Amino acid sequence: MRVGFLGFGTIAARVQQLIAAHAPGQVELVGAIVRDLSKPRPEGAPKVVATLSELLALQPEVVVEAGGHEALRAYGADVLRAGVDLLMLSVGALAAPGLLEEIIDAARQGSARARVASGAIGALDAISSAAAGGLTRVTHTTRKPPRSLFSPEEAARVTQVTEIYRGPAREAALKFPENVNVCAAVSLAGIGLDKTEMCIVADPGVERNQHEVVAEGEFGRLRFEIQNIPTEKPATGRLVAMSVFKELMARRAPFLIG
Repeated sequence: MRVGFLGFGTIAARVQQLIAAHAPGQVELVGAIVRDLSKPRPEGAPKVVATLSELLALQPEVVVEAGGHEALRAYGADVLRAGVDLLMLSVGALAAPGLLEEIIDAARQGSARARVASGAIGALDAISSAAAGGLTRVTHTTRKPPRSLFSPEEAARVTQVTEIYRGPAREAALKFPENVNVCAAVSLAGIGLDKTEMCIVADPGVERNQHEVVAEGEFGRLRFEIQNIPTEKPATGRLVAMSVFKELMARRAPFLIG
């Protein structure tokens, strides 16, 4: 399997490690678009390039977006139009007007598939299944250490539990772009960005990024909770890279669950 990346930072490096440990010889990382070509990369990292045309010339069959909202906006649709599948992580970017529709249209034009990785959250399969029967309410509460939400100087000033946002998921994604990709994924799986209620809490008493999702509808009631251990990048949980690895393996798996 030939895999390209948009961005090659913490997440992509951990995906590389998982492939080396659990699927040696099954995946070839052919290239990655990066901002700084001179930055040192881990041993075994793919070739780094500056443009999408250079990446596509390396003939990936799937491109993993691991470069943030800007990378998805800049390259996502063009990857799909070129007939290459796209695995997305920075789905909060899809809250911007017109981008989701552009991604879907580009996938149709290129006969490719755009897929959202579960990232740092779970239960997306159950929520999307429940949406088929009708959902009446979905709420998502994120509780994070202040350092995951603010600059070091701002985080030091947060000394008690503070609710910093409550409202529609779309607005949260636009206000806190690097912190609500999980809520965007939950919203798109369920009742959409405008109807999903998002609550963001800065809590100096927690060490892990926590998410609680509650969904109600024709199927009954679902409550999902997770506490993610962060990587060296406070806003990013270890589970994110694991979800990308799982999605890549599923492309060739003879047996799937969920």
